[in-house]
Amino acid sequence: MPDYSIYILQETDLTVAGTTSGNGLDGVNQGDGSHMVGGTITVNSSNWIPIGINDDDADFADNDNNQTLDQDVTVSTNNPPPNEIVTFTAGTRVEAEYRLEATGSDGLQYNIIAFNFATGSNAYGTIEGMAIIGPDGSFPPPGTVLTVDRAFEGPSAAAATYAEPICFGPGTRIGVPGGTRIIDDLQVGDLVRTRESGAATLRWIGRKTFPAVGAFAPVVFAPGAIGNRRELRVSQQHRLRVTGWQAELFYAADAVWVPAKHFLDRPGVRLEMGGQITYTHLLLDGHRTLIAEGIEAESLHPGDVALDAMGDAARAEVLAFFPEMGDDPSLTAYPALRAIEARALASA
Repeated sequence: MPDYSIYILQETDLTVAGTTSGNGLDGVNQGDGSHMVGGTITVNSSNWIPIGINDDDADFADNDNNQTLDQDVTVSTNNPPPNEIVTFTAGTRVEAEYRLEATGSDGLQYNIIAFNFATGSNAYGTIEGMAIIGPDGSFPPPGTVLTVDRAFEGPSAAAATYAEPICFGPGTRIGVPGGTRIIDDLQVGDLVRTRESGAATLRWIGRKTFPAVGAFAPVVFAPGAIGNRRELRVSQQHRLRVTGWQAELFYAADAVWVPAKHFLDRPGVRLEMGGQITYTHLLLDGHRTLIAEGIEAESLHPGDVALDAMGDAARAEVLAFFPEMGDDPSLTAYPALRAIEARALASA
């Protein structure tokens, strides 16, 4: 499996208008994105494609020669001839060419990352799609019009801040003081149990429905598969707390976070494809360990909220809840393993 995935929307799933030069998202002026300022990007689809990336660090950035595709990827581009289908082979270098700050017609602020398959002598001149660092870790729905306010060259951001589903499936029983409650019934202000600080207040709850296919399909743990009391559904990237001799021996840590997808080789663990799934985010006063169906799983990591994509008021509010983010937005409650590490531990 790749070290991480970045979800992109192909340029053919977008309508770009009002730019000052260039061809759609395609870059000019060394790919700084300045031609996009004042223009609009309309999201016409929810066909977000996961791009698996092998990397030697946890940041997806511009001008990083170590970011490569983990497998072949076929995308539809607006390059001449129109709607050309192009396959980029495993090992192709990829990068975040430029970053746009945009205001959505939904009233939210977004960071748009121009995704570039770095081929040819002027790779910066061609952008094959866009990725999103959203205000709540989610994607803009189809029909959203994004008005570009500012552009920046040379972006670099933690891969974990890019929009992708990291959350619980419906019906999950979450530990609360005195017992459990179904996640669908929880409200902002309710108390939940955490390993680190006992009862903790829910600061924000987000729910979003996705087609349960590909990278959006949930990981399902049968009762008892990893010590869970009932069937548990979480998104593939949702991290579970692992303790014991494996964490100590391999990583010199009492506990580590392992994404759910890395347990798929274990008995009783599978992907559930088809239909739709509504995922729920639970945000607390920092990154905490919740009890979900009797096992330890993460709350929404504050770094996944993507401070850079927020307006000033929202950013100030989140920093008031999470002051540690001002120093280290990547801070997690326990070490978060890279893909190769997580696979080794999950299979031990």
